[in-house]
Amino acid sequence: MKTLIIVLSLFALLYLSFITMAQELVLYYSFDESGDKVIDKSGKGNDGSFDQGKAKRVASKAPNFGQAMEFDSASRILVSDSKSLTIDKEISFVMWVKKGDEVGGIGTLPRMISRASDLHELAMDSGHLKRGTFAVYFGGNPGWTTCMPVDENWHHIAVTGDGSTFRIYLDGEDASQIKASGPATYRGNLYIGSRHDLGTREFFKGWLDEVGIFAGVLSKDKIKQIMNNGVTGQLLSVSGQGKLGWSWGAIKAGY
Repeated sequence: MKTLIIVLSLFALLYLSFITMAQELVLYYSFDESGDKVIDKSGKGNDGSFDQGKAKRVASKAPNFGQAMEFDSASRILVSDSKSLTIDKEISFVMWVKKGDEVGGIGTLPRMISRASDLHELAMDSGHLKRGTFAVYFGGNPGWTTCMPVDENWHHIAVTGDGSTFRIYLDGEDASQIKASGPATYRGNLYIGSRHDLGTREFFKGWLDEVGIFAGVLSKDKIKQIMNNGVTGQLLSVSGQGKLGWSWGAIKAGY
């Protein structure tokens, strides 16, 4: 019996290791630090810097739950290319988003996340396709795709891609699916808060929090877990005598 327990424990550890590798966290910004560097808490060392105007850290209205990053129309974060951010085919993005005043006009797509060669672009449409919607582009056909309307409240957005289909989730629920043009390798410098090409002046105006990138495809259940508990689960709901249970949904509703 003791031997069986040991064997089963080893299998469990191997399984958990496989799951972790299949959905490896390669970038995580909580924005809870201070200073000119944005610290990557994934353990991969993908720290960011402000290469244009400096975005501003702001506190949530709910006490003791960290900070969000406020972007204006001239600020962004540069994340240098790295081995861990060179992702083959399968990729996932998660973030909390609160858009501000829409900027620009026809043809503008303020980017929340952008990468060299437009390999993965996550934007708020200011008039290119349908104003006031979340839009994505992944370096090929079908081009820019409007996925869903987004109001000016806090929302959790997740995007997953497996090489054939991109799936978009709003507040933990299925919102849209887009057929991919084919498998791709994602590489190059990454930008948060504007397009990689500054000539278009497509800066995002609003707030971001709990930004995470995974090498691998997150399940819907995992996305909901991240939405409620934070990217690394360090903000778990607490229950018991004399304690209150919190979730990120409740926290962001108070900002």
